[in-house]
Amino acid sequence: MTRLAVLLLSILGLAHASSADDLLEPVLGVQRSAVIGRGDTLLDLAERNRLGFGQVVGLNPGVDVWLPPVGTNVQLPTEYILPRVERDGLVINLPEMRIYDFGADRGSPPVLAIAIGDVEDQTPVGEFRVGNKRLDPYWYVPDSIREENPNLPSVVPPGPENPLGDRWLTLGHSSYGIHGTNNVWSIGRLSTHGCIRLYNEDMRALYERTKVGARVRIVYQPVKLGIRRGVLYLEAHPDAYGLAPDVVSATLVELIALDALGVVDGLSIDEDRVRRIISEARGAPVPIGRLKMDE
Repeated sequence: MTRLAVLLLSILGLAHASSADDLLEPVLGVQRSAVIGRGDTLLDLAERNRLGFGQVVGLNPGVDVWLPPVGTNVQLPTEYILPRVERDGLVINLPEMRIYDFGADRGSPPVLAIAIGDVEDQTPVGEFRVGNKRLDPYWYVPDSIREENPNLPSVVPPGPENPLGDRWLTLGHSSYGIHGTNNVWSIGRLSTHGCIRLYNEDMRALYERTKVGARVRIVYQPVKLGIRRGVLYLEAHPDAYGLAPDVVSATLVELIALDALGVVDGLSIDEDRVRRIISEARGAPVPIGRLKMDE
């Protein structure tokens, strides 16, 4: 490994890494697709597969969202690189709008599509513990939301009109929570006032296996690098909150630090290619080369 790579690895906090597996997160999941049937929209495919609507749309540019031709093969966002974070408890990566449940008793964590806060009411980045758990929660409508929609009551009881669904996990002592929804269109979009929404089926299962006090980390990683069988992958998501203005430069620095050189199946790692993948931000791992590390 070159001196430059060693220096950059130190800057990135990876100085003690001794192998590619130490440096990079694994690529998990498998590529899946679905065929458009009569009357299907991309929303239908997203809901049917419990995936984020926005992520299905982003992975299929050029496919009409509401009137896709019958027989169209639609790629599904079912392959992913784990976020670079300690694998413990719940990890929420805002740009990709997914929860990784490392607290589940499984080999690979369940991965759940979510909705997050819009640009004006961003979901906060930080570390929390699960506070109280509420079954069939009442929604006490904040004054700020009632100012936007004066027709809302001050309290919405449990039921089909309640936007919290039928399960709620509080984030620490904050007013934010992880909850279900009565609006499946919102999953995979910037559509909340800062809370995190899941499909009701996913939320019910998460509620059952998550204990009060469980660790919750909300991170912001629009670009992830991963490895599978020696092949280097790059996965990019939109920087919706504008919190990563130098993500291209940071990724290029990391590629230099990893000694990411060479060719895999004719795909050269170069700056233009990295920039294009990050700019397109389609949300799926893309092979960009083979990681070469000195012995």
